[in-house]
Formats: sequence, C-alpha cells, structure tokens
Amino acid sequence: MNVWLGLLFFLLTSLSLAGQAASTAHVRLRVNVEGVDEKGGDIHLAVHTSENFLGKAITGLILSAMGKNRVSGLLKALPHNTYAIAVYQDMNGNNRLDKNALGIPSEPYAFSNNPSVKWSAPSFSEACVVVNQAEQAITVELKYWKDY
Repeated sequence: MNVWLGLLFFLLTSLSLAGQAASTAHVRLRVNVEGVDEKGGDIHLAVHTSENFLGKAITGLILSAMGKNRVSGLLKALPHNTYAIAVYQDMNGNNRLDKNALGIPSEPYAFSNNPSVKWSAPSFSEACVVVNQAEQAITVELKYWKDY
C-alpha cells in the first residue's frame, strides 16, 4: 500500500512541476518579412501585448535589408502569450515610421496577420498571434499605403 501511495505522490508532484515549467516556458518566434523595398532602410519589428498595443514595445529587432526583398529575424525568450507584431521599413534612417500631414504612412509597414490597414491601424485582435510553441514562425508583408 505504501508503494502505491509513494508512486501516486511521485506522479502528482511530477505533473505539478511539469505544469509550472510550461507556464514559465519561453518560445522563439521567427518573423519573416516579405515585400521589403530593396532601395533602402532597416526593418524595425516591435512586439506588443494587448496592454501596450501601438505604444511602447515590450521587445523588438532591427534587421538590415541590404538589397534584399525578404528578411527574417528571430525573437528569443518570449513567454507564452498573445502578441501583435508591428513592422516598418525605415527608408530614410530616422528610426521612426514617417507620415505625411494627413497621418498617412509614407514608408512601408505591416502587422502580424497582415490585416488591411489603409484607413486606420488594426485592433489588437486583428493583428494578434498566439505564441505557444517552442519554435514558431509568422510572415508579414510590407506594403506602402497606396498598395493596401
């Protein structure tokens, strides 16, 4: 009888520890960016949660386009969560998405899930991606405003 109780305790403890490990697990998210303008600028990726969507990013990357029409970056150690990725190509090197007097972006931009974003920014739910696998990849396509 004590052997069975010991085995049951061991199994319950193991399951409890496995659940704790899963809740603190981190993932690697590869972001593939297509539609890069070969003429210019670094690619800026910003990772947002629902609480900070389109505000201050929780993390990000800057990728060099170097004459390519496609680039890829790896975001490491993201906790399992739901995120939205905002991307733009900084054509003039000023580290921001430029807009004209009407607020229309003048540089290529995109969001995760590739929502149509011509007249307004997407909502978090339109751009969010559930990140819950050890290795995961998404693809976004940069476009100029006129191309949406």
